[in-house]
Amino acid sequence: MKAITITVLLISFSLLSFAQQPKAHSHFKNDLLRMKLKGNVAEVDESEYNASGDSLIWKSVSKFNNKGNLEQFNTFSADGATLSKTTYKYNDSDKLVEENRYKADGSLNVKTTCMYDEKGNKIEEYNYDPAGIMFVKVLSKFDGKGNRIVKDSYNEFGGLFLKCNSKFDDDGNEISAKEYDSHHGLKYTTTYDYEHTDANGNWQRRTTSKNDEPISVTTREIKY
Repeated sequence: MKAITITVLLISFSLLSFAQQPKAHSHFKNDLLRMKLKGNVAEVDESEYNASGDSLIWKSVSKFNNKGNLEQFNTFSADGATLSKTTYKYNDSDKLVEENRYKADGSLNVKTTCMYDEKGNKIEEYNYDPAGIMFVKVLSKFDGKGNRIVKDSYNEFGGLFLKCNSKFDDDGNEISAKEYDSHHGLKYTTTYDYEHTDANGNWQRRTTSKNDEPISVTTREIKY
């Protein structure tokens, strides 16, 4: 269960981190843009399986408002029990200003605030525990296409403990991520292979490998 909780947190951290195509009337890069989702997406249901794809590990449901921003992200265990719930707060410019992740019992787990550059890329994230103590700071760098190519994570004392460098394909999908420890030693390389796309060009199946060893298969259903 601890491994599942960590995975859920990492996924929710990363959900708002990438770039994509805006809906009309939005003057700021919305969450569909960050997540590389094409079209007027209303909901994304993801299911993660083991490497062979025959055993469900967990599921998630992401719901978007009519401005293309996340309004709720829920995760569930294989048997359907709620693992976490995340809510989002935006300012009048549709910028995400606060993200709150709750445990299955409804208690607050992590609060995240963020800052942006002039292009709408989320370049700073500050994560706080329920007592309001900041325990992880994330600084990010983006390429000209809005892809996050560098993600540096710092502890509450300002020490770098994890560095991640990512590469993307022409569609903006992350295809590899190299993670380094505080001494810049390579911990592992994660690669992503995509299969099947819907009518709007959104991927429907992804295989994740760590150090060339497949570890999971993710499928998703996109609702418009």
